[in-house]
Amino acid sequence: MKAAARSTASWLPPEGTVWHIAGGVHWDVVRAPLTLGLVAVERLGEDCGAVICDPWARTLYFLVDPCSTAGWQVPRTFAGSTATYVTVPPLDGRDPQLHWQRSPAESRIITRTEQLRTALAGAVAHQLGPRTTGESWLP
Repeated sequence: MKAAARSTASWLPPEGTVWHIAGGVHWDVVRAPLTLGLVAVERLGEDCGAVICDPWARTLYFLVDPCSTAGWQVPRTFAGSTATYVTVPPLDGRDPQLHWQRSPAESRIITRTEQLRTALAGAVAHQLGPRTTGESWLP
């Protein structure tokens, strides 16, 4: 699987290295706190694409279609496209280093943006409780 994923994703760094890749070309990225991101991964199940885990920052990075994050508004998350750089680990990266929470297998590199938005919004609502119209998510 490693060779197949590597051959279809030229942006993957070789083993033992990390690369800084600009968003908006191969994919956009959605950053979420680890606790929210793990709930979203579970909610998405097999529909979840590749996800990078930064254990030091306790953050997950979801790869979504390029230029698909305009108007992103999910509390406690950030969507980045062009001019956003992501540190991408090699396929052999392991915890506690920067690593793939869900590796970029040939059939599932990208998560659909709207499905991710729904999963993360549900995770936020579960963690922070429901909000009524006009009520802030911030304390």
